[in-house]
Amino acid sequence: MSADRAAGAKVVPEPRAADRTVAPARPAPRHPWLAPRILVPVAIAVLAVQLPFIHAALRGSAPVSAAVPYQDAFERATLGDAWWSNGGHWRIVDGQVYSPGVGNNPLWLKARLPPDVRVEFDVRSEGPDGDIKWEMYGDGRNHSTGYVFLFGAWRNRESRICKLDEHALTQDEARAQLAATARPYPRQMDFIEALSAPFVRWSARRDLERMEKGEYWQRDTPFVVKRLDLKVEKGRKYHMTVTKQGGQLRWDIDGQLALAMTDPAPLSGSDHDRFGFSSWANDTYFDNLKITAL
Repeated sequence: MSADRAAGAKVVPEPRAADRTVAPARPAPRHPWLAPRILVPVAIAVLAVQLPFIHAALRGSAPVSAAVPYQDAFERATLGDAWWSNGGHWRIVDGQVYSPGVGNNPLWLKARLPPDVRVEFDVRSEGPDGDIKWEMYGDGRNHSTGYVFLFGAWRNRESRICKLDEHALTQDEARAQLAATARPYPRQMDFIEALSAPFVRWSARRDLERMEKGEYWQRDTPFVVKRLDLKVEKGRKYHMTVTKQGGQLRWDIDGQLALAMTDPAPLSGSDHDRFGFSSWANDTYFDNLKITAL
């Protein structure tokens, strides 16, 4: 370019920072799951799944409308306000509480059991499989939340006192299972099992040590006592007596010892203070209930 043309050329000043037009920033992309059409249904589904757990946490203890000492001969038409069940057509028939196979939905007495107690009642099963059952020191709402008593369970094969789980092991069975886990026989394992095996063996050895120190059987640790020679006779009326004093539970049938349990961490108090009749699939009749503090 010549000097004359350069001199005549216009000089365009640089725009000031305040005069510059800044392009608007583009919003960051959102995850497609945050779109209302997806987020709202997912949130509703999650809340619906969690609602029973939220309700259980907030509902508090089961209601109380009766007190110990308590007696009931059921000489009336209906069960009344002292009894409650989560399911099953519990009712009074001919002056007895009738359980038409309620599938482990106990009929709970709305009274708090004292820590030491005697419970007596009459019972008979009209089913072919025996399977008489009741619960003590449960939460007043749910099956297997305390001690479950089974007479002629699983087609009249076993009778048990069960703490928190009717399918749990006896203390001797639990000890033998831990010993076998701590020192297993050599065998071929897949990759995942081989990775976890050292931890499983260590955990079993630790639990065995806790057993030896008397620290294993805690309040929330299930176990059972059982025997195989007690059989329910269809149509026979039995008189049951259960006493609990501290960690000693004794169950008598017609005045004879059936089973006894020593619980190192006995259940009682809040959420472990209710009595309930129960059944699985058989027609069962209960009568003449008497509960006395010891």
